[in-house]
Amino acid sequence: MKKLTNLKGIKFLNKNEQKSINGGGTGCIIYSAQECTNCGGYLLPNGCCLGTSETHACLTGIYPC
Repeated sequence: MKKLTNLKGIKFLNKNEQKSINGGGTGCIIYSAQECTNCGGYLLPNGCCLGTSETHACLTGIYPC
């Protein structure tokens, strides 16, 4: 760790940057597993629904399932 911190030009990430890399606090809306799968998505362990733009349009009511 000491060798890493002595490198020139090293930049430490702030908490928001760390969250975005770790996948936390990304601002996704949490849907139930049923809502997610009914719209063709895949529920991730953090509660976010992974899917296409059509999946998210379905979840938000823009595009009917």
